[in-house]
Amino acid sequence: MSDRCEITGLSHEDVSRFQYLHSHLIGTLEINEPSSDLLAGFSKPLQNTISSHSIHSSEIRRKESLFNHLKKSVASKFDGSKLSAFGSAESGLSLKGGDFDLCLQIPNANEKKILKKIGGMLRGQGMEDVQIITGAKVPIVKFIDPRSGLHVDISINNTLALHNTRLLSSYSRADSRVKDLAICVKHWALHRNLSDSVNGTLSSYAWSILVINHLLEQGVVANLQSGDDRVIIELDDLEFDITINEDNQTESKSDANITSLLLSFFTNLATRDWDNTVVSIRNGAPMTRKAKGWMNEKPSALDVLNSDKEYPPKMGEHHLAIEDPFDIEHDLCRVVRAEGELRIRNELLRAAVLFGNGSTWKEICETVDSERLKDLEPMDIFHDLRDKTTESVQSMLEKTRGEMDALDRRIDALEIERQSNLRMAKAMRGVIEETSDLRKEHKAIIVGLKARNAEVDELKKKRDKINSDVILPIHMIEDELSKVYSRLTEELDIHRVPSLKKEKEQFSWFMELQAMHGKAREASELHQKFIELVTLQKEEIKKLKIYETKHDDATAKLLEQEPLLKDKNINSKEVGSYDRRVQNIQKVLRQRRGEMHKLRRESGRLEAWIRKKSNSQHGKRNRGRRQGGKGKKDQDSSGPITLGDISGLLSGINSEQPSKRTRKVSSKKAGMRKMGNLSAHRGSRGQFKKKD
Repeated sequence: MSDRCEITGLSHEDVSRFQYLHSHLIGTLEINEPSSDLLAGFSKPLQNTISSHSIHSSEIRRKESLFNHLKKSVASKFDGSKLSAFGSAESGLSLKGGDFDLCLQIPNANEKKILKKIGGMLRGQGMEDVQIITGAKVPIVKFIDPRSGLHVDISINNTLALHNTRLLSSYSRADSRVKDLAICVKHWALHRNLSDSVNGTLSSYAWSILVINHLLEQGVVANLQSGDDRVIIELDDLEFDITINEDNQTESKSDANITSLLLSFFTNLATRDWDNTVVSIRNGAPMTRKAKGWMNEKPSALDVLNSDKEYPPKMGEHHLAIEDPFDIEHDLCRVVRAEGELRIRNELLRAAVLFGNGSTWKEICETVDSERLKDLEPMDIFHDLRDKTTESVQSMLEKTRGEMDALDRRIDALEIERQSNLRMAKAMRGVIEETSDLRKEHKAIIVGLKARNAEVDELKKKRDKINSDVILPIHMIEDELSKVYSRLTEELDIHRVPSLKKEKEQFSWFMELQAMHGKAREASELHQKFIELVTLQKEEIKKLKIYETKHDDATAKLLEQEPLLKDKNINSKEVGSYDRRVQNIQKVLRQRRGEMHKLRRESGRLEAWIRKKSNSQHGKRNRGRRQGGKGKKDQDSSGPITLGDISGLLSGINSEQPSKRTRKVSSKKAGMRKMGNLSAHRGSRGQFKKKD
């Protein structure tokens, strides 16, 4: 008896993994319609999800700050470049803490080469986890900004993505329910591990398209890509229709609330006829596979999963067909793998079933892999210090400061060596302009090199000009002169007298050779002088090299100990050798400065913890001295501290505040009090006296 299902071919283990999909395929799954009371119970949890996952103004400020920094430190290094933000965060359809997507537009760029250069710049700035991914459809460089904690992706000339973002932003502005539904769906997809395109499920962008498609079908928003006036652009020799008509309106707009829209989203997608339709927001309605030309290719996801082969076949294309709104030949499900497709369909069915069975929103979004989402939780930056004594932390701080001092000396030595090699390279080219920071010996040599280099260039220019005019070398000219002179002065044979024309040609050639000989002699003299000056230049450069490489003992020792500069010898006769040395030192400097950045952060963290503990103990002592009255509540030092709290600690925000409050009074009111009470009031009653 086979241990596989006769209908789906799934094993018992896979039936358990994909129980909702299996029941649906064999026709036993029931999706109940929830009552109005059940739906009403979702209202508050969904609103909490929307509010808690909406991007906070502080995150927007951090992104703006980082964007401006990258614009100055990276984009400005490439002529004609423009840095732009795109993606869900820019369109407003992102969860809080999502990636920060940037596009650097550079005309005629070598994308891979530029990404590698950007990667080096970012490492030099102390960015963390810098990864250059050139094998993707859109090559990117990924990194984490340690200051803001933002995860950033930079792509090159990803122009179409900017237009996609503009389209999604337009839909987001068209109706607030677009953003609300997108946040709820992405929150669910994140916790059910369905929004990871790298690992075979749909991307966040694809979920946004599915949300907009559903709202189009429900009549919540109009199709913004319809209309007679079309906008066509050309990218990489291909034409794209990027028409967006924000004025388009629906004929009868739906007033469905977010709860009913979310329920219908799960139900409709779970029971969708994927075998015969393609999702297309450009079309405004589902397209048939025949009209689109995307057939449901074999093998299917079930075929791949049920394969007994050691290396299962690759799944066919266009199974969960989702058309990109602008790049209409791009299927957004291209990244989905067989198991990913089955999980997506199973989870959609699960959500629809749980909705109808009275489960809570928390149960529907129960986290599948909590370890994967741990980085999204607030990080306690003092987690490893809470069990240590103040003396132990102080010792760690002193050790860190010692490492910083040693690294600082090494960086100084590297910078001195870099400047030295840079001057050598410039001196050999004779292009040093500024000599005010050089020693007297250096200055004398470099000034001479500069003047002599100009003379060498002038001699070379004159010599080459003559050599271009006089083709023959001087020894050939002299040989030819001797031959022509002999012919002109030899005794004539009366039987072989040359014609007058021939004699004129001989004399003309002789005169021309004489002129050429004079020029060739001049070129030879110029060349000899050129050789003498070049030889003198080399001798002076040797002297300069002695001065430049004469470091103090400490600096020389640090350079010898630098492991990243070992086996990087210099050929003192080649200017290119100094250039390579400068580049190598620059790479080392970037790495060492990155290490210094981390040490400074660690030092600040340790100082903050010591200050926090000190303030806490100081507060306890003060409360012990006070008698009566209400003291200030001491801040609990046992709770987790996030990165956002560190600035307050460093600025001494926990210092003791005066217990007595003083009430501020405006200067105007104070002046009125000095004048007395001028308002209308009854005076004191006195005894009436008769007038005399």
